[in-house]
Amino acid sequence: MNVDWVPVYVVVPTYNEAQSIPVLLREIFELGIKNINVLIVDDNSPDSTAKVARCYARNNQLSVSILNRPTKKGLGSAYVEGFKEVLQRLSEEEVFVVQMDADMSHNPSYLPGMIELLARNDVVVGSRYCQEGGSDEKWSVYRKGLSAGGNWAIRFVSGLKVNDCTSGFKVFRSHVLKDIFWDEIHCSGFGFQIEIAMQCENHGFRIQEYPIIFNDRVSGDSKMSIAIVLEAIFKIICERFKIFKVIKFLKPNT
Repeated sequence: MNVDWVPVYVVVPTYNEAQSIPVLLREIFELGIKNINVLIVDDNSPDSTAKVARCYARNNQLSVSILNRPTKKGLGSAYVEGFKEVLQRLSEEEVFVVQMDADMSHNPSYLPGMIELLARNDVVVGSRYCQEGGSDEKWSVYRKGLSAGGNWAIRFVSGLKVNDCTSGFKVFRSHVLKDIFWDEIHCSGFGFQIEIAMQCENHGFRIQEYPIIFNDRVSGDSKMSIAIVLEAIFKIICERFKIFKVIKFLKPNT
């Protein structure tokens, strides 16, 4: 399969990323990837992220569209709406869909290599925990330990085989997203990444990890905490043992 001519859609959720979004857009489009498009899903950012992105794209004639949401609903729901928006627009048989953060923690320079691997895979995961992968050297020991420990714990309770099961940097063939059961996605935040990884493995999709260095964000503070990790573990346990389905079954109709 020649991946060079397959259209690429990059889905980027944003909330107060006015500083980083022009940098991200510039670096994505400077890669020279043919037929690349960016969809920004903005949660009504007070810093006018959507306006900044729209102006930058217009001034530089870039293929960028904005999906405006009225309130902050969480990372997971932003990706779900973004993926559904891309799928509704499709006229091509196959496209590639990228998910990545807006804060430059995911370096766009990895995209060509990750896309190339879709020639023989269904999903490519930007991975910190495979050979040659890692995290920013500026991270504290606590932050690295929290990230690695949380990832290990989630792999343990979820049964996932992929090393970096919490990665938010992925590239999908569009048929993967068409087969996802979106009504079984329950996490609005961090846990969304694990739920998607679980569905991809359960569907038997070919998954390949691509080593990345996860950078520190260019502005703002990390939202990772022990509480967030514990919440994700709880929800993944519920999902693995189908507790959500039992609750839904037992809930009386109203």
